[in-house]
Amino acid sequence: MRLPYDAPNVHNPFHHVVSPTDTKSIHFGESVLNDIPFGEWLKRQRKANGWTQEQLADKVGCSAIAIRKFESEERRPSSQIIERLAHVFHIPANEQAVFVRFARGDWSASPGIETSSPWTVTKPPARSNLPASLSSFIGREKEIGDLIAYLQNPEIRLVTLIGPPGIGKTRLSLESARNLTAHFTDGVYFVPLAPITDPHLIPNAILHSLNFVESKEQAPLEQIQEGIGERRLLLLLDNCEHLIEDAAALASGLLSACSRLTILATSRESLRIPGEWLYTVPSLGLPDTSASMDTNSAAEFSAIKLFAERARAVRADFKLSADNLPTVISICNQLDGLPLAIELIATRMRIMSPKALLERLNDSFILSADGMRTVPARQKTLFNAIGWTYHSLPQDEQKLFQYLSVFSSGFSLSMAEAVFADDFKDKPITDMVMSLADKSMLQRGADSGGEIRFSMLVTIQQFASSQLKASGDEIKARDAHLNWFVEFSAQENAKIRGHGQVESARRVEREQDNFRAALSWSVESQKTESALRLLSNLGWHWELQAHYREAHDWLVKIRSLPGVDRHPLLYARILNHIGRYFWTQETYEEARAMLEESRVLTSALGSEGETTFAEACNWLALLIIFQDRDHKRARLLCKQGMQLYEQNGDSWGVALSTFHLGLVEDNLRHANEAHELFQKSLLMFKEMGDLFFISRVSLFIGYLFMDQEKYKEARFWVEEHIRIDTGLQFWDGIAEGWRDLGYLYKKMGDTEKSQECLAHCREVCIEHGLTKTLT
Repeated sequence: MRLPYDAPNVHNPFHHVVSPTDTKSIHFGESVLNDIPFGEWLKRQRKANGWTQEQLADKVGCSAIAIRKFESEERRPSSQIIERLAHVFHIPANEQAVFVRFARGDWSASPGIETSSPWTVTKPPARSNLPASLSSFIGREKEIGDLIAYLQNPEIRLVTLIGPPGIGKTRLSLESARNLTAHFTDGVYFVPLAPITDPHLIPNAILHSLNFVESKEQAPLEQIQEGIGERRLLLLLDNCEHLIEDAAALASGLLSACSRLTILATSRESLRIPGEWLYTVPSLGLPDTSASMDTNSAAEFSAIKLFAERARAVRADFKLSADNLPTVISICNQLDGLPLAIELIATRMRIMSPKALLERLNDSFILSADGMRTVPARQKTLFNAIGWTYHSLPQDEQKLFQYLSVFSSGFSLSMAEAVFADDFKDKPITDMVMSLADKSMLQRGADSGGEIRFSMLVTIQQFASSQLKASGDEIKARDAHLNWFVEFSAQENAKIRGHGQVESARRVEREQDNFRAALSWSVESQKTESALRLLSNLGWHWELQAHYREAHDWLVKIRSLPGVDRHPLLYARILNHIGRYFWTQETYEEARAMLEESRVLTSALGSEGETTFAEACNWLALLIIFQDRDHKRARLLCKQGMQLYEQNGDSWGVALSTFHLGLVEDNLRHANEAHELFQKSLLMFKEMGDLFFISRVSLFIGYLFMDQEKYKEARFWVEEHIRIDTGLQFWDGIAEGWRDLGYLYKKMGDTEKSQECLAHCREVCIEHGLTKTLT
């Protein structure tokens, strides 16, 4: 089945590459078989060779997902894959029969293997995106036990942790969820809602956490409901309070549609929907200040234990003693046993004694005449703890702390330095960031690439943001954030079509919440040009990441800003992107309207608008090829675009036009002409390093050979498409590729391989919430 090229990315199936370093044979005897299951054996051999799952997948010609499932004992490899594994790991010929049986799990049938050996199959680990803990979790044994009991009860499907800020709702929910990964066999997923300011983006946040790809056919909520379906899954919705109405409605809809779904929510108030069980998170355990006890007895109280541990983290020689114990008890009681307040104050032990710390607290924690009389007492305590730490900072650190609140979901050191370089010249920003982290005003972690990143806890960020507004510097700080991300997006936009495409896509996706914050500020502050530039620069990245609806939603907001008509070129570039998005989503009339509007705008700009006009012609040509079947007009549009690209020295545009001319010839069944044009465009895209379009062209070359019943050649090109798209993690294209490969094997009469490929397609669809028709 030939489709318009709207498929995202896949991986290299059945493409076997043997490394020149693969010279060591593995003797596959009883000592190996009797010790560990096949999945564990495979994992150890892979790691011993220094290969990632993706690299091993390339060598044996399957997906990285398949390797993961083999290693977790969730699935058995096919005979073809076993044969390739034997070759990759140099299993001696006389032991390969044993290896085949070992890999397929037929332990008792394996010659020479003792049936009494422990051949228990390891249960696959549940899927989870729970963030790693950055510090030890202290206390809360009763609360965790309560929550586990609630969440394992099939009659309880919604539990909401409620309590004031700083009480530890998020951490308690995460630690409870970690204990439930075996119970919820289809996954435990964390959805942080704190960075979300637009309630319409809640479904997008859930899709992202579930690692689903935005569907062409369904609304986000419908896609989530269908994607979860009957799966036994725990969804952790964190920080619902600022989106309470929409979060409640969404939770109610999901629970009604998904009979085996359980939701654990955290909020400062209840969701107030049927079936909700409330759990009020208490303060940490505290001894009475008048009670007499020794240090061992006091350390049994969670608040005291937390203070002592966090104090030791900044002062190695600190320990509870008979002399300091009454003071520590007084400090923890004054902080109401609030975990966040205790953690903040305990960091001051680095520079003062417990007695001095208590005296400073008594002097500073004045809960009258502070504008907070209507705030609950515990919330006052927390705000005062944050405020006390904040006011003890040097003035330049206070200012930086305020400015850093404009980041959403964190930042790197280099980013903070670049964004605020002009505002802090007397003291290195790096030193101040590290100092803030040491005082627990910033959280330190690492991204998937190992780069150190910093973020603020929600309550601390709210405090910092309020201080920034009070200082009068909010506009300045947010403008600096916006301007830097506009420039950053421009740099990445220049890289997305060439070498380094994969790395660029990862960098932009990592900053998704920061881009949202920048776009939101540009709309709020009516900075029309910045908004247009930013959305235009994100175009190709958001296509790879399937942020189709969100891109269109931002266009709707930006289109209403004043002065859009003063930036016709920027606006036309966005129309091209959104028009192409609508094309890939099969919303053809909207696509046509946007692309025609772009052509009208750019045709009036002279030479300045020529390449954008040419791009609109190319995308419009796709509609005309596949919808109107007007091949003559499509050819004219492609040639018009190519001429303009050539005049402007735009080699990428020339490659695109050449590819599209090939599509015209392909649809006319002019195979030789189409093949020549495809090969020509492929060479140009390879020279530029544009993997996305190398993959698209490869697939259509595969279709050409398929039509000619040259199945060996067709298989090579479809596998190439799958391999490249897998590297890009373009899941829609990966699914399309496996489906097409399944059809190809069916044409070849190989039913077993066809079913394997279609199973891969189904697997990707289930994993990423996609819908594909398999016929």
